[in-house]
Amino acid sequence: MSDKIKEFPNKQSTEKEIEVLKVSLDAITEAMPELEGMEGMAALLSMPDEEFAIIAPPILMEMEKSLNNINDKLILTQALNAGGMKTEDLIAAFNDVAYQIDEKMTMISRPKKEFVKRVLGTLCNAIADTEGIAKKIIQIPIELCHEDAKIPAYAHQSDSGLDIFALEDITIHPGETKLIPTGLKVAIPLGYELQVRPKSGRALKTKFRVANTPGTIDAGYRDEIGVIIDNIEPPIKDITYESELVDGKPKLTITSILHGSDFHIGKGEKFAQLVLCEVPKASFYEVSDIEKIEGNRGGGFGSTGLK
Repeated sequence: MSDKIKEFPNKQSTEKEIEVLKVSLDAITEAMPELEGMEGMAALLSMPDEEFAIIAPPILMEMEKSLNNINDKLILTQALNAGGMKTEDLIAAFNDVAYQIDEKMTMISRPKKEFVKRVLGTLCNAIADTEGIAKKIIQIPIELCHEDAKIPAYAHQSDSGLDIFALEDITIHPGETKLIPTGLKVAIPLGYELQVRPKSGRALKTKFRVANTPGTIDAGYRDEIGVIIDNIEPPIKDITYESELVDGKPKLTITSILHGSDFHIGKGEKFAQLVLCEVPKASFYEVSDIEKIEGNRGGGFGSTGLK
């Protein structure tokens, strides 16, 4: 692709420089159409410097914010791999354009040059950061079987769990267990499972619990995913009494009852998470005396020292 990038002559008008830059950026966009917004770069650079100074920073901020989202990064890198382009080729093309901007564009203002270089640098970093992750992505077919269902998503690049979102408003009474539908059906590849786990913040701050944690979704399961939720708050937390003598006998009168609290999940709210795990298969073979197997440390229940 680098041979399609037009080299900038040493001296030319601002309009000519922008036109040549547009040709170079178009070559990159042609090779990777997912780079939305590149085609508008020339129009942005054609603005008077005063207008550019107002408009450019928010555009750059929004772009950097978007590419900090793991899902956007992965889409970008997957598109790169699907197009058969090597990451190093695209980064080399970006660097070539950045070099020519810096060395040979003499008519465009410094802020505009720095803007283009920062855009290209941000894209390079995003693609490089996620190349290794993208190669490890396990593609999982998913069916949204409810009109309000949402595809699980990572909130941050470093997260292990994909957030699950509530289909509707849900109330779980104290001591109650409910199966919460997700509107999701998946076909997990053989050799993997999805584990259903709680969100740690909810577990710390409330009596909300994901039952049988971690729940296992097997590769052969094709029905709708449901999450079993407990509200472990007791229905009655406390009872106070008053005691008095009636006909010489003590009589207790209930004066107050402290009931447990309902737990509410709002529609669209994150309430649990899915973690994809590789599952090796176990094969057992019988031996006559297991204690003779290397690695025996002895001990058993109570070996933690607790009494």
